[in-house]
Amino acid sequence: MDKYIGSMLGGRYQIEEIVGVGGMAVVYRARDTVLGRDVALKVLKKEFAEDPDIRKRFSIESRAVAKLSHHNIVSVFDVGSEDGTDYIVMELIEGITLKQYLQRKGHLSWQETIFFAEQVARALMHAHSRGIIHQDVKPQNVIILRDGTAKLTDFGIASFAAAQETRVVQEAIGSVHYISPEQAKGSKIDYRTDLYSLGVMMYEMLTGKLPFEGETALQIVMQHINEVPIIPSAFVPGIPKGMDDIVMHAMSANISRRYESAEKMYEDMEVLRSDPNARFHYVASEDNSGETQIIGADIQRAARRSAAEHEAASVEGAAAPRTRTRTQTRTRTRTRTGFRKKEQDEPNGFFEKLAERPGMAVGMAVGVIAVISLLLVGILMLTGSSDKSEKIIVPDLIGRNIDEVLADPDITDNFTVKEATERQESDRPVGEILEQDPDGDGKKKATKGTIITVTVSSGGENVKDTYKVIDFTGKTLDYVQAALASHDIKCEVVEEYSDDVEEGKVIRTDPEAGAELEKGATLTVYISKGKQKDDNENVAVPGLLGMTEDGARAALEAKGLKIGSVDQVDSSAEAGSVVWQSQDAGAEVAKGAVVNIQISKGKSASNNNSPDNGGGNSGGQDNGDGDYDDTPSLGSATIPVSLPDNTDTAHVIIYVDGVIQYDDTCSTSGGSTSISVSGSVGDHDVTVSVDGSTTSQTYTFS
Repeated sequence: MDKYIGSMLGGRYQIEEIVGVGGMAVVYRARDTVLGRDVALKVLKKEFAEDPDIRKRFSIESRAVAKLSHHNIVSVFDVGSEDGTDYIVMELIEGITLKQYLQRKGHLSWQETIFFAEQVARALMHAHSRGIIHQDVKPQNVIILRDGTAKLTDFGIASFAAAQETRVVQEAIGSVHYISPEQAKGSKIDYRTDLYSLGVMMYEMLTGKLPFEGETALQIVMQHINEVPIIPSAFVPGIPKGMDDIVMHAMSANISRRYESAEKMYEDMEVLRSDPNARFHYVASEDNSGETQIIGADIQRAARRSAAEHEAASVEGAAAPRTRTRTQTRTRTRTRTGFRKKEQDEPNGFFEKLAERPGMAVGMAVGVIAVISLLLVGILMLTGSSDKSEKIIVPDLIGRNIDEVLADPDITDNFTVKEATERQESDRPVGEILEQDPDGDGKKKATKGTIITVTVSSGGENVKDTYKVIDFTGKTLDYVQAALASHDIKCEVVEEYSDDVEEGKVIRTDPEAGAELEKGATLTVYISKGKQKDDNENVAVPGLLGMTEDGARAALEAKGLKIGSVDQVDSSAEAGSVVWQSQDAGAEVAKGAVVNIQISKGKSASNNNSPDNGGGNSGGQDNGDGDYDDTPSLGSATIPVSLPDNTDTAHVIIYVDGVIQYDDTCSTSGGSTSISVSGSVGDHDVTVSVDGSTTSQTYTFS
């Protein structure tokens, strides 16, 4: 079990479960016990948390990111560090990633591409205006809400991770398809780095294809540096030429030839949205800006020299010096009459040879990796493994999305999931797992670390718009609802007791795993309430009115209950006696429940002099013994609450004299709301908290 689950960070964040795993961090669902809301809590992985330089930059940059406040950026609430654990607290949003959305639809129309790309551009405009470069813009880091809102996430971690000098060849596999040439070469970056990645993302939205693909990260990186992708409209007829202009301009390999800002790119998208026939006719210009010193590894240096020699050889041409191809890696330069082979000059040194022959660099890299792998295997054979004999039930992966599987720690912590060499055309959505070896029948067990080879669907012409139910047994309701929402399947929840399944986890579904559901259908999910409790575990709340604080405490403890807040109020009852309890006398509650009380301060001076204070009872409550004690007259006040405009909902808490009287989540669509709260007649101090921001004022209750 993960060491953080069940623990408390920062004295307020109760960690509940893992909701995602990235290259450098783990994301948990946590409960903010102060504000009473669920949040996403991102914790640096151990290998990065032990590097003091990374921790320092993480702290500085994450605090800067916390200052961002924009409708298209996932909000950061808090940043902290405790006992060597660095974390970021963010809003927890329900939705699917743009990558998942693309896998469902194959590719998007150019209008829908602009719809999402403009939102990401607005997010980048805001971040860039605050001096922050994202450096990891990709569909996996864009969350799509039900209303179509796109929110950019994963700020901070990616921005400092890219500065590590071996990032490209060791850590960038997950993002290498979207990495800019300057990132790949370890060169100086600026805001235009994010625009390149946005261009790649738009290319993928338009075509359903990545502009560059390869078997290794190095092959893809070399294509980013040396080649020009085929224009999107060549794959999907009907895409406006102006859209080709925008995407290709954003994806210029030379940073000086791209859009100068996210604002300029957004403006062009606005023009095209209004006029699909608009053209922009961007012309490449020579780069005289120079570049900074390379900080990367030797293979990055080789890639950089390759790019430099490539540009030198094509300085006579006006067009971008990359080959317009998709899969080949031959170095060619463009002239006005077409393509010509680059003249083969014999390189003088080792790195010049690498630059001239990227394939040789790839081969060397593969060779080094092979040697290291053999050494590791030998060490493991000599030392053995503590987990060697551990047998685990093989999970059923058929019907699940490959990306979801690779992000599920319950699977990746125990097995190695490997995709078959080729994807298979089928009537199932792109990315859905069709077959697995070994099978996951719920009975078969395998050694921890066993490779599960999966065959993944590549889609086809007659893809069924249905959802194949997967085995949700043991998963949380939040996990199930998120998975179903991404496929437009409704979720009906039925709670029942179970002796075998942990409380809050799935017992079974109806229909069962393997069944196919049409879009909009309902899946019934049975959630465990845990083992059925005996009747004697519930107790009756004792009557506390008229007791002293000590007497009330003793009476509650005798019943197995706890005393909560104790507040003193003006009352005609005897000073020091209980005049109010939060749970009515005789109410059935679970053992360990908390009961709040109010204690009389006695009559106030103003009450003693009041002509209405004639000593009669204005009302009372039975204390359980048949006697009645005076209680203060109740009144109410209407509290106006201003709501933020950068989020869909806000968590509102209202305190009256320090006691919570209202705690709920409100829609912000109206901009403000009015909430009625109760209390004794008279003036009270009222504190209103909206997403942690508080204001206080005195209100008269009548």
